[in-house]
Amino acid sequence: MSLQQSLERYIETPHVPENSFAIGYEYELKGQTASAMGFYLKCAELTDNKLLAYECLLRKAICFRKQGGRETHIKGTCHLAVALLPQRPEAYHLLSIAHELCGEWHASYSWACAGEILSDYIERQRIDPLNTQCGYPGYYGLPFQRAVAAWWVGKFDEARATFDDLAENYDLSPTYKGHVKWNRDNLAGRH
Repeated sequence: MSLQQSLERYIETPHVPENSFAIGYEYELKGQTASAMGFYLKCAELTDNKLLAYECLLRKAICFRKQGGRETHIKGTCHLAVALLPQRPEAYHLLSIAHELCGEWHASYSWACAGEILSDYIERQRIDPLNTQCGYPGYYGLPFQRAVAAWWVGKFDEARATFDDLAENYDLSPTYKGHVKWNRDNLAGRH
């Protein structure tokens, strides 16, 4: 749906939460993150659908990340998402990354571990998909985050073993294959 179509639909029925989400997403795709976040917030406030509200919070965190320098806001928004649907893995993944980008390795590790435990349970269940891709690559995203943070908190053996496990036992995307290979190559023989 185009921005123009989303605007027309929103003008006709501004009280429909999905219309706010659609226009927010179109604004985000155009790089207008401040406008997008306003519509995501409106959608989250209007909807009774927890999954849609959760996705709005994730999208809002992603918009903060695109703006740069908004790590506190990213974390706060992800905390709200975890509180809303603590059994879903995506917000844990975004939180781990946000802490990683701030060099807060213990927090990054903790959020990855918590999300990984839940993700392991969730992956065996059927969960409803989100409407958009929110940066969560799937079941291997949290072990990857844990491995990265493990290295920086001094858990060198755990980091290497997890990267080895990811390389040997997971169906990784090409991007993650490259990241895992780089880490395995560069961490071998260190510490």
